[in-house]
Amino acid sequence: MVRVRERAGDPLRAGTLRKVTWRLVPLLMLCYTVNYLDRINISFAKFGLEKSFGMTATQYGFAAGIFFVGYVLAEVPSNMIMTKVGARIWITRIMVTWGIIAATLAAAPNVETVYALRFLLGIAEAGFFPGIIVYLTHWFPNQQRTKVIATFMVSIPLSSVIGGPFNGWVLSAFDGVWGLDGWRWVFVVGGVPAVLLGVVFFLSATDRPAGARWLTPEQRDWLTATLRAEESQRTAAAPAGHRAALRNKRVIALAGVYFLLQCGAYPLTYWMPSVIKGVDRTLSTVDVGWLSAVPFLASAVCMFLAGRGVKGGDGSARPVMIALAVSVVTFTVTAVSLGTPLLAFASITVATMAAQTAKPLFWSLPTAFLAGAGAASGIALINSLGNAAGFISPFAVGWIQDASGGNVGLSMTVMILANLCAMAVIVGLWWFASRPTRVRARR
Repeated sequence: MVRVRERAGDPLRAGTLRKVTWRLVPLLMLCYTVNYLDRINISFAKFGLEKSFGMTATQYGFAAGIFFVGYVLAEVPSNMIMTKVGARIWITRIMVTWGIIAATLAAAPNVETVYALRFLLGIAEAGFFPGIIVYLTHWFPNQQRTKVIATFMVSIPLSSVIGGPFNGWVLSAFDGVWGLDGWRWVFVVGGVPAVLLGVVFFLSATDRPAGARWLTPEQRDWLTATLRAEESQRTAAAPAGHRAALRNKRVIALAGVYFLLQCGAYPLTYWMPSVIKGVDRTLSTVDVGWLSAVPFLASAVCMFLAGRGVKGGDGSARPVMIALAVSVVTFTVTAVSLGTPLLAFASITVATMAAQTAKPLFWSLPTAFLAGAGAASGIALINSLGNAAGFISPFAVGWIQDASGGNVGLSMTVMILANLCAMAVIVGLWWFASRPTRVRARR
């Protein structure tokens, strides 16, 4: 009965998915926007950290990246705990603890304390993003999941769109208020909303459709039956349980792809203000904030449209490959055109659009075959190993800039090579996956 209604476009299906989308997605987007702001606002505190503590580019890259050491270590255990206690309780815990630690960064007296708090922030945040991805698989069928994930991940560039002008304003307007430097207020203003949103999530979230009182009984039955049928199909081919998922070769290969993909995207987040400032030293912090927002605003639009234009549910890697290819070309153009501000800004905007859009398109690959407990641990492993790039790539960019006397173009080889390697691994995955078909065709 469910399948007949899906083919016929029954209003029950459309009404149920519309209600679920409006109930969950706006709140999750707001939570993830604050999450990403708290992760990257150190990029705007950078200038204050340099002035207060004499922080070098290498030290800044280490401070930005050590977050991901704690993140990677705690990611898989966090998602395994979530399968036991439920998303509602665990995601609330994550948001409250990261908000407290993020605000505490405002009291850091030296560089070493910044390192320690960034490490603890990574531990606190671990499990949030993969937990949300798993949570979305509990609410949206395969065909809608790519669109929903792409919409949810619009929060990444949106946080930079909001964070650029907002943090630039905080640095100027709050400097000296209550005796605190502007860069310290950046951390306070970023951390408090996370705690408040954690409480809102706890009061409004439901772990599964079966417990959603805001759906009608007919809507609950339809969605539960549809998701259960898809889960059964995925379970037949998916690794069974946490241990099998963590040892699955396909999961490990996808983690490698995501690591490389993140290496090509994270430096943009942490170094964009510095790159723009390097193009024109006369720009104020507010000007840098507004200009930093433009590439991420364009990325938000691109991600939103890509999520609706790309067919979901089939696990195709072609959209990811196209996005990565565009990013390689435009990063190269940026690296060789920094002396021409208009061309450099246009090319870095397109490169940011492509690199950011590749991320939600990627997540259609693991969610198309992982199921059950294996989905929780497999997605956590992919995300945690992938986010190790958040430590390596910003640090590598800072080291190259220090070693080369501030050569921004040379440091962009990190992004170019990472995306080329990601494309190569995807081709290898396709080659091995299609090998049985080729053998049967020859026979």
